[in-house]
Amino acid sequence: MRITLCIIFFTLLSLQGYSQKFKLGTSIGTSYILWHENQMTLDLGGQLTFQLPTKKYQIFAKLKALGNLYDSPANPNLLLHVDNTTNQPVQASYRGGQAETGIRWNASSGFSPSLALSSKSMARKLTTNQSAYLEEEKYALHGVNAGLAYKAQWKETSVELNGQIFVPLYQRITLYGELVGIPKSIMTASNSPSYQTALHLRYKRVGLTLSYEIVNFGSPQGQSLNSIKSSHADILSSLLTFYF
Repeated sequence: MRITLCIIFFTLLSLQGYSQKFKLGTSIGTSYILWHENQMTLDLGGQLTFQLPTKKYQIFAKLKALGNLYDSPANPNLLLHVDNTTNQPVQASYRGGQAETGIRWNASSGFSPSLALSSKSMARKLTTNQSAYLEEEKYALHGVNAGLAYKAQWKETSVELNGQIFVPLYQRITLYGELVGIPKSIMTASNSPSYQTALHLRYKRVGLTLSYEIVNFGSPQGQSLNSIKSSHADILSSLLTFYF
């Protein structure tokens, strides 16, 4: 299915006139995540935009995946169900991703509001030297992302500042582990919004984005996963984007 979609996509790009309407960008960068532990990740991303020359609105889709560059010692107060009787050091690792698709209006004043459907995910995995897998907690957030950007353009150079608020409509926490048994999954008790601000610099076909994001994960409903406390992550990111 993915191969078929790729073939259709590149076929459309090759058609006369479509190459001026579709714009593709690929990104690579890093993030520094301050959550239960502090971790540095490698980020890979891509974006696709579609805009008719006579229209002010733009349709876009973005993907981003991240994984930690190295493990870090796990916070001893947040080992959840782990029974570490061997006294082996417990290591934590992060991975996650983000996907969104939406529409953006480019006003002549330089301001551009946007509205998108967005999904975020983050996982925290615990391991020891003797065990490849102890425990893992996964967070899935699905909702609406609203933003406002201001862009200043000078010939081949542009600077853009934007802010976004993400309101989750559906959040779920899943816990896996040796002592948990069947994976436990439950809805969160509160759907707290998340926030992001970013500065984007672009020269010709190369762009640099610096962003700061606060992601609120919430806490589980009921008592079945009451060892997971409400938390949020502060994420500092830098992305280098190449436009085609």
